[in-house]
Amino acid sequence: MKKKRIIALCVLLLATCVFAEAQTRRNNSRNRVRTTGAQKKAEPEKKDTMVLASKKEEPKYKSLSDTMVVKYLRGGFAKENKLHLMTNSDYASLPENQKQEVLTKVAQEFTGYDMTLNTGGQGRELWITDGNNVKCLEKWNNDSLRIEDYLPLELKRSGETKVFYYVGGMLNGGNGSTSYSLNLRGGTYLYENLLDASVTLNLGGNKPEEGESRFTGDVGVDSRAYLPFRIKNVNLAPYAGAGVSWSFAPESFFELRLLAGGCWFVGPGSLDIGLQYGTKSDFAVTLGYTFRIPSKKK
Repeated sequence: MKKKRIIALCVLLLATCVFAEAQTRRNNSRNRVRTTGAQKKAEPEKKDTMVLASKKEEPKYKSLSDTMVVKYLRGGFAKENKLHLMTNSDYASLPENQKQEVLTKVAQEFTGYDMTLNTGGQGRELWITDGNNVKCLEKWNNDSLRIEDYLPLELKRSGETKVFYYVGGMLNGGNGSTSYSLNLRGGTYLYENLLDASVTLNLGGNKPEEGESRFTGDVGVDSRAYLPFRIKNVNLAPYAGAGVSWSFAPESFFELRLLAGGCWFVGPGSLDIGLQYGTKSDFAVTLGYTFRIPSKKK
């Protein structure tokens, strides 16, 4: 009986040890999983510095960051296959071959782009490219341009006042008679001297083929538009216009008049040669001189 108790006690003790060992292994396994997870999360990621160095982005236009380029060019922009560049003050003192060296570096990044340089003030240079080579085509200064050569001739009339006067004559024939009259106009220039408005007065006579001469007269208003171009080497500016007049002798009637002609700038004013068509008076030729009376300076 005593032996059975000892054997049962040994079996119980062995079972207890086995259970305790299994429980210990289970707890150690859980702790190992938690510890491993924490270690993986905390471990810093290793980076290959050589790979990063090789992937570092290079400048898009390496030649434009060249010391020589930065020293003499301070900015610009590209538009329609042309570079518009601004230079520093040191650029103007460079000899031609050094300028070419600087701009050749720029041409390496912009193949086929011609270059216009603002060299300060109104100074300009035009360089053309052929592959990676550059060549100066032209240099100029905007201050040296004769701006009056590019303006409509109407802007060159003498006198500061906008008021003008016209004295001339008119001749027309038709319906078996010939009319001649003194043609007077007075008015003002509008919108940069390219348009005018005036009052007109015609006084003259009418000579029919048979019978005595009769007095003629009319008053009206008209306007001319001076076309914004000139005929070279002649100083002639064309115009076109229209007007309305009232004839008070020898008969009373209203008529519409269409005008066309040219201004030949001679002396302080212009010699005006024109053709006039009236809905009642038919065609007429006009010739006169337009001038201004200078205003007195106070």
